[in-house]
Amino acid sequence: MPNLRLHLYGTITGALVMMAGMQPAAAQDAARGRELYENNCADCHYQRVHQRDRDKSLVRNLDDLRAQVSRWAGQTRRPPAGQDLADIVEYLNRSYYKLEK
Repeated sequence: MPNLRLHLYGTITGALVMMAGMQPAAAQDAARGRELYENNCADCHYQRVHQRDRDKSLVRNLDDLRAQVSRWAGQTRRPPAGQDLADIVEYLNRSYYKLEK
């Protein structure tokens, strides 16, 4: 029984230490997204591409927007991923799409 308590104590202590060290997920930064967009995406197309009629757009929700940004990101000199991609999506959504989160 003492070994079980020691094991349980160690497991709980380890979990608490890990939780204390966790950082909250970074919030999307639209200003940073704009900078990334202008430096990586604007060379190939201008912003009017984001202003097409809703019925002709492939973007209907945030998942669609993420998918399209990710899809075309591979065409850039330095494809954004992770937080960079999230920031670009945030910028585009705030500036053009105005989709609900």
